Amino acid sequence: MLNLTHIIRALSSNLAEIKALQISNVSIDSREVKAGDLFIAIEGENTDGHNFVEQAFSNGAALALIDREIESEYPIVDLRQADFVLPESTPYSLRVDDTVKALQKVAGYYRCLFDLKVIGITGSVGKSSTKDLIASVLMHRFKTLATRGNQNNEIGLPLTLLRLEKDDEVAVLEMGFYQPGEIKLLCDLAKPQIGVITNVGTVHAERAGSIESIASGKAELVQALPLLQLVLPFSIMTTSACSGWLTRPPRVCFIMA
Repeated sequence: MLNLTHIIRALSSNLAEIKALQISNVSIDSREVKAGDLFIAIEGENTDGHNFVEQAFSNGAALALIDREIESEYPIVDLRQADFVLPESTPYSLRVDDTVKALQKVAGYYRCLFDLKVIGITGSVGKSSTKDLIASVLMHRFKTLATRGNQNNEIGLPLTLLRLEKDDEVAVLEMGFYQPGEIKLLCDLAKPQIGVITNVGTVHAERAGSIESIASGKAELVQALPLLQLVLPFSIMTTSACSGWLTRPPRVCFIMA
């Protein structure tokens, strides 16, 4: 289970002794916060989580991550300062430069504490159903963590990683693609050993551009696999935009019809 030590080690170089504090859950929605949770304040297009830090504390949050000044009756610890001191009791806020990047740093640090198989799944369509199918099969034999809903982006995947428990054996993670570099970021955090690509199409062409750009984005998963253990449809290999994917011999390559 995630704890305060993991958070501080991921976000600072301060090696001072840290009081034990278990984090029950991590949330970006103050309405869903429960006792002992970490609330991460993220500024979105329509609302700003910083406006709801006090509500999160009222709901029982032990900690909040913030990246701008807020009015609060509780302490604020600036992790950007090397000599910060943590309060003896909760709740309190932790100030960082960017809460989304801080979330990713904590998730990446936490992922590295686990020795488990990670399956990364992407594709223009069919990611969620494929993820659900694979997870439903694996959970009969292995303790399996899977993406909830469509939490497949730079915020959702880190939140999924932070749900890892010590006895988890497999993680089945959906990886969305909206712009070049996004899947690489997700792979850097999750470190998948097995990749599944359902298809390559023009679903996100309005943001990603050409089919070649979309194929290049999906290929970021292929490039991240240490031993190129890959599952993909045969049709991908007959698409010119994907023809250069297998530039090294695959250890395992299942070709689906």
